[in-house]
Amino acid sequence: MTGHEEDVEYDPRAFKTLLGSSNPTLLSPLFDRAASALKVFIQEGPQPDSSIEFDAHKLKTTCLQLGLPRLSNILDALETAAREGDSARCDALSRMLQSEYSQVASSLDKYAAQLASAARPSA
Repeated sequence: MTGHEEDVEYDPRAFKTLLGSSNPTLLSPLFDRAASALKVFIQEGPQPDSSIEFDAHKLKTTCLQLGLPRLSNILDALETAAREGDSARCDALSRMLQSEYSQVASSLDKYAAQLASAARPSA
């Protein structure tokens, strides 16, 4: 232990712990769906017909489930800024979210690929 556990950007154990399973057949599709929703929101931004507040609220929980506490904290702040109508803060937090996501995206992709590979039936 390094004493820096609070600085963890991504904890792959969180998803397994949440579901109480390490079965890749169960985890893979659920992980893919959650990671995809997060990726779409961050890369494409909120769609014109969606609410930033609602999406941020939903995805902050998703981030905790995926083991991404920093992203969850940013989304929590984004939810609050959206509720308060603070568009400048929303813009700043969106940029922060993109930056933070870029630091964990490859880890998420690798974990998703590992789950998918392990979930495939053996020939």
